[in-house]
Amino acid sequence: MKEKKSSKKAVFFIGIGGISMSGLAVILKNEGYNVSGSDISKNDITKKLGRCGIKVYYSHKGSLVKNCNLVVFSGAIGEDNPQIIFAKKHNIKVIERSKLLALISKKYKNVIAVSGTHGKTTSTAMLGYIFILAGLNPTVHVGGECEIFDGNVYLGGKDYFITEACEFRDSFLKLRPDVSIITNVEREHLDYFKSYDREIMSFNKFVLLTKDKAFINFAYKDLFRDDDKIKFFNDSKIEARNATLCEDGKYSFDYYYKKKFCCNVKLNVFGKYNIENALGVIAVCKEYKIKDSIIKLGLETFKNAKRRFEEIGVKDTNIILHDYAHHPTEIKNAISTALTVFNKKLICVFQPHTYSRTKILIDEFIKCFDGVDELYLVKSYFAREKYDYLGSVEFLKDKIASSKPNFYIRGVFDKKEINQVLNERNYKDSVILYLGAGDIETEARKMIKTLKK
Repeated sequence: MKEKKSSKKAVFFIGIGGISMSGLAVILKNEGYNVSGSDISKNDITKKLGRCGIKVYYSHKGSLVKNCNLVVFSGAIGEDNPQIIFAKKHNIKVIERSKLLALISKKYKNVIAVSGTHGKTTSTAMLGYIFILAGLNPTVHVGGECEIFDGNVYLGGKDYFITEACEFRDSFLKLRPDVSIITNVEREHLDYFKSYDREIMSFNKFVLLTKDKAFINFAYKDLFRDDDKIKFFNDSKIEARNATLCEDGKYSFDYYYKKKFCCNVKLNVFGKYNIENALGVIAVCKEYKIKDSIIKLGLETFKNAKRRFEEIGVKDTNIILHDYAHHPTEIKNAISTALTVFNKKLICVFQPHTYSRTKILIDEFIKCFDGVDELYLVKSYFAREKYDYLGSVEFLKDKIASSKPNFYIRGVFDKKEINQVLNERNYKDSVILYLGAGDIETEARKMIKTLKK
């Protein structure tokens, strides 16, 4: 990235179909780089990249990178990848995705990074959208596809760069943001961090790396060392009062700043937890002197990213939903929201994401499905991990069944057979909620076409 500026510089992305990788590819393409990449299969993202003029190869043949100046790989790619091996053998520079994100961010005057265990994607998209409405023309990099951006990136100017900052493998420690948000800090990615204390240490390092102000959810204040740059939200300075569940299942609240009433906000997304996300976004908007009228407009018209409590469709009186939830807290939030919004029988289909997460958080997973009428378990999305029985969905099923003998739980099913199993039950007037960060979303979309009439 430090080479002389030239539209001829060629950058190759291994795993270009990933949500973050594809966004970075689009940003570099817009800056004049010759961008291409590889992935294992076609998806909506790779098709869209092709329409943007980015060549995607569905092969990991090493020689595909031979004419490139830089090769970027994602965390899902191992060092044994043929394209990484070829690049290193031929002295082509190779860097990991998070380092490229950091290098790109240095080109902007103001960098705002959104981190936290949950709510990163929603908060990043929400913040970027309000900055756009305020006429600040930000460039926005989101970890999910958003209808409001027609994708996962919004190409704006060089004054503001708003990006999601993931804590996994300490990726967010590559960034040097001017302002940051930390939505929450819960036990997660302990396969990497090994302990909650080490995870907390990384979030504290992220605060130290923030140049100006770090806006942190007040509920987690005890996890952070004293630092003048820390500012809290969801406290007496920036707070939501009179939270009210509206008829459409979404929440409204009165927003107060420094104990002064500013306005009433009616969220356009489901889930009470989004009030906290909104407060973090409001805190940053106030820092950049965005008017309350614009903040209100943004929050009330914002459409959530795909796979975030997304209604896939309705057929035969059944409502089909998908949520990216893969952590016990996220699962509980999705289930609670579904029960609050819809007065229907709740059927849940869950695909665990990685053996390590299931193993480490097994006690939380056993308890997080309360309220569900029926639970179906699908084989784990293992993401290159080796099989571990103690983190397997088979083990999870046995643990849930033994702790709740009267609970309706079925599985373990192959992803491709789950819809047939559900169809045989011939549900009526129900909510079918698909949960998981893997590829279970595809079956939720197929279910719209296969439900019995």
